Amino acid sequence: MASIEIEGGRTINYEVSGEGMPLLLIRGLGGAGADWGPTVDRLSPPFRVITFDNRDAGSNEPETDGYSIADFADDAAGLLQALGIERAHVLGHSMGGFIAQHLALNHPELVDHLILVGTSPAAGVALGQPLAPPTEEDWISDPVERSRSRAPLTHGPGYFDNRPEELEEIAALSRTNRITHEGYARHLAAISDTHDVRERLSQISMPTLVAHGDADPLVALRGGQLLADGIPGAILKVYPGVGHYPFREAADAFYRDVYEFLGVGM
Repeated sequence: MASIEIEGGRTINYEVSGEGMPLLLIRGLGGAGADWGPTVDRLSPPFRVITFDNRDAGSNEPETDGYSIADFADDAAGLLQALGIERAHVLGHSMGGFIAQHLALNHPELVDHLILVGTSPAAGVALGQPLAPPTEEDWISDPVERSRSRAPLTHGPGYFDNRPEELEEIAALSRTNRITHEGYARHLAAISDTHDVRERLSQISMPTLVAHGDADPLVALRGGQLLADGIPGAILKVYPGVGHYPFREAADAFYRDVYEFLGVGM
């Protein structure tokens, strides 16, 4: 993984794969850029795919202070600018979708097409549902075991019943993620306290695709519907029986929709 210093002095760890129009992938709560592995394989080429570690996660050192979803978006903008990328497609998943919305609103000149997956325009306190971090006793420090135990809770019912190898592959992607219990709590605080763009959705002007599983146990389909209703011209794709990860659980349909949306043949 390479690193680059962005304006303001923060160092961003990132990877670039493939050639073509830049496509920035933004991970969600507690995740790292490495988690995108199979998605990068499906998208590069025809795109120049950029992945990176959000602050407090991946190969980053732990933070000491809190931050907002807008701060995450500024990091993403700084990365694109430091790489000399004037404009990119942006795909954000879950909390990464929160970040992508703030990026589109606060740095619209950088975003060409916007893809929002398993996400919503508000969370936590904004919905009267503040998010509590896991207790120290419940926190699993080993990243592979943590991913292995959480994945079945976030996918559609029974998804891994006949896919034990895929569960192990997903867990292995997290092996270098250094997020701590405290870092996870800071991610949750940013989600809970600093994300509500419902009144600003009409300002998102770039073409937008909203993708959501109708069996998502983490972000209800209502979140995707609110995005599609609030963003002018947004396209909503719903995947039946799919949980929080359409790009895994309905991969062929999801990538077909993404390629069509971005005007590229598979």
